[in-house]
Amino acid sequence: MRNYGLLSMLLLVCSCLSNNPKEASLLESAVPKTYVLSSSEGIQTRNDVVYLNAQKYSGFLYEFYPNTQDTLFINGYLNGLLHGVCKKWYAKKQIMEERIYRQGAKHGKQVAYWENGNKKFEFIAQNDAYEGELKEWTFDNKLIHLAHFKNGQEEGTQKSWYDNGKIRANYVIINGRRYGLLGTKNCKNVSDSIFVVK
Repeated sequence: MRNYGLLSMLLLVCSCLSNNPKEASLLESAVPKTYVLSSSEGIQTRNDVVYLNAQKYSGFLYEFYPNTQDTLFINGYLNGLLHGVCKKWYAKKQIMEERIYRQGAKHGKQVAYWENGNKKFEFIAQNDAYEGELKEWTFDNKLIHLAHFKNGQEEGTQKSWYDNGKIRANYVIINGRRYGLLGTKNCKNVSDSIFVVK
């Protein structure tokens, strides 16, 4: 019974994950409030569809870290497909990922964290495709990738950096064409192959 209370608390926290909180809440509310341990007998996954006793599962699957009551993950399902909020944690109760799905496809804000709590990446997805801004960071919180997408395709400013802060790529996509520093060529930085470095 204690586990259900913990899971209910977790679900309340999950409602703020989408770039549109109302949409995340609607997606979440569509998932029946039933909870099954993912390692339970009768749970099977075939072609990304989850079944409980040979029926497409609707509800939440969760799992604990071995020999603890610490939650490893909790995922929402509707008709066997990921739906609503999905969360993963590191062993010390530190959040690892917060994702939102709609009928099996990523939809809404997708965020992952390093074990130290810093963000690893953040992007918006629509129907399993990137939409808008994508950012990636190093473990020590240095931005290493900034990209923009439209309908899953790069569009606009695209930048990436090496861990030391040196630019790796800096270009713009306009109408499907790239303009600017595209990055490495033959395993060498383009700027190193153009300029003599002493």
